[in-house]
Amino acid sequence: MTFAGPISSALQPERKAGPAYSLSRRILKRILAIAFIVALFLPIAGTCLKWDPVTSSENRALARFPGMPKSDRQIREFPDLFMRFYRDHFGFRNALIRALAIGRYHGGLGMDIHAPVIFGKEKWLFYPSSVAGDWLAARGLSPFSESELDAWQNLYEKRNKFFTEHGIPFLLVIVPDKQSIYPEFLPDRLSRIGPKTRLDQFIDRLRKTHSSVHLLDLRPVLLEARKQRQIYFRTDDHWNDYGAYAAYPVILSAMQSMLPGRTLIPQPISNFIPGTVHRPGDLAKYVDLYFEYDEVAPQLVRRVPFHPISKPEDPFAQVMTVGSDPSGPVLYAFHDSYTDFLAPFLGPHFSKAYWQWTNSMNGADVLKVKPDLVFNEFVERKLNDAILPDSDDIRDQKLP
Repeated sequence: MTFAGPISSALQPERKAGPAYSLSRRILKRILAIAFIVALFLPIAGTCLKWDPVTSSENRALARFPGMPKSDRQIREFPDLFMRFYRDHFGFRNALIRALAIGRYHGGLGMDIHAPVIFGKEKWLFYPSSVAGDWLAARGLSPFSESELDAWQNLYEKRNKFFTEHGIPFLLVIVPDKQSIYPEFLPDRLSRIGPKTRLDQFIDRLRKTHSSVHLLDLRPVLLEARKQRQIYFRTDDHWNDYGAYAAYPVILSAMQSMLPGRTLIPQPISNFIPGTVHRPGDLAKYVDLYFEYDEVAPQLVRRVPFHPISKPEDPFAQVMTVGSDPSGPVLYAFHDSYTDFLAPFLGPHFSKAYWQWTNSMNGADVLKVKPDLVFNEFVERKLNDAILPDSDDIRDQKLP
């Protein structure tokens, strides 16, 4: 019987590979070996030669090279310091981070309450929550305890008492979180449920106790202003220039009431040139999706420039600005980044203004400059943070 087809082929002796096939295999193996070695050493070469096609978008100072150790202590600390430096500067680091972000984005990034950024509806981004309790508080599900409310009230009663006893009025302004003004763009899973937020509780406590602390609630004016135009960035945590301008007359009016004999007239919007700026916001940069999430944002540029109140190299350093009226009052402002947008509106009303990015107060430093008013601004979500200690001269105030 004769076998044909595949069976008969299988019984035939195996043919030996020819010289060309063997050569191709040897070349392929060498290419793979070279590629493996290059892959091992490319990051090291990239680190030494600073190869990286993508610019870092991080809003922090990257670790510096520690230098050669010169003492036993420096020798012990050197490995940790060097690893911090290497993690921040290894070759193609930014490109790899960007590639990971693109892969997650195009692969369908699901909303996570612990995610570094909350991806909302219609490409709105919301501030990262390092602690789930922040979002529970925003939804009214993590209210202040009585002891926490006591601590926050005690903090501001003492601040207010210290400055007013030195003849300096004290104004507290809490800027609403973006989700307090635009809740409809939050994911459904993060919609508000509880009846009150921590800001509601704090305001209620001050009212019920007839506190002398002057707290300005900006939510009504901002909720009205959003009917006219967008007042917070989509891809950034902050209010935009129009949001700050909407709050500005209300803040200035409160300042005017605390400075009898002074005249503070709001600048007309004609003092500013309207325009737009194409920019990805801080939240888009935070997740390295600055091309996928960008926006054309409205902008108001003062016709007569006003000095920036934050130094890029050290945003927490005190900055002093000079207004147009040398006989105007003197301001001392404790603030966060939201006041960067307010400063071109408020600053020109004061002969001098001292801007300090912190929510921890040093009474002696303030008294040195003899201000006519102390202004304290912070964003709503800071009510979820630990209270920072003030200087002893403020903390030692005795309350009734």
